[in-house]
Amino acid sequence: MAQQLLRKVITLQRKKRLLPENTSLLVAFSGGMDSVALTLALIELKSFFKLKRLALAHINHGIREESDKDEEFALEFARKKGLEIFIQRLKIKKMVQESKENLEALARELRYNALRSIKDGEGFDMIATAHHLNDLVETIILWLVRGSGLEGLTGFDEKANDLVRPLYWVTKEEIKAFVLSRKENWVEDSTNYDVKYSRNRIRHRVLPELKSINPLLEGSLLRLRDILKEENAFIHQQTLMALKKCAEGNALRRRELRSLHPAIQRRLLSIWLGIKDFRKIEQALCLVDKGGSIYLGEGKVLKSKGEYLYLQRTGC
Repeated sequence: MAQQLLRKVITLQRKKRLLPENTSLLVAFSGGMDSVALTLALIELKSFFKLKRLALAHINHGIREESDKDEEFALEFARKKGLEIFIQRLKIKKMVQESKENLEALARELRYNALRSIKDGEGFDMIATAHHLNDLVETIILWLVRGSGLEGLTGFDEKANDLVRPLYWVTKEEIKAFVLSRKENWVEDSTNYDVKYSRNRIRHRVLPELKSINPLLEGSLLRLRDILKEENAFIHQQTLMALKKCAEGNALRRRELRSLHPAIQRRLLSIWLGIKDFRKIEQALCLVDKGGSIYLGEGKVLKSKGEYLYLQRTGC
């Protein structure tokens, strides 16, 4: 199983071309098992990828008591492997208190901002994260529970702009087997076992039950995701074509909009209005038939009158 990880990383690169030759790659390195596995794999496959430069970035969130120890581990790991490492420290707890935002969401946003700051400032081309197949499965189930549409159910991609995920096809079991086979240590994030977080409840309570029904759950959901992604792309293409036919200036023609399939109507309104809130989209659909107006938030008012559906901003 240990070598399976390398085979999957190689196959993904050959099929998807995640990284062009001579890439300067910055690895998001937490010190956890996943990022250790990713770094070890990239070191072993450096000539295969033809990497120009390989370095680590460790973001110290300052959330947990172990944060400084994690930073020390990252520094020592980089020293032993002969890799450059860049450290950024954040004060997320203080920022959460000031902004009142969700801790997980804010930490994620600030982490990526910090990674991109290092990437741009130090002259790297891409950022590699250690997201793997189990992460994808958790994301799909999380969006399913929230009542997402097709876009949410496709999870995240193996490549998105300047981000690549070389472990995209690799399972957690394969990651652990690989790291153990290399006799490497890692740090444990205690918050990964705190089931007050939705993702952890899915990981520790929901997924074991689903895997008791289908032991090959990860592979099955990956195939489902690929099917949904293709169908989502087709519907999106059809929606853009329909939008061109319905649009007139800054308005939509109600008659043409009503003639479309409901699935296309919803997607079209979501794109045109720039919103993903299903309830607001349903309210907008009612306007198409009945007329009237609704407030969408952020100063936006949608009005339906005569032949047209149009958007206004309050105070204009």
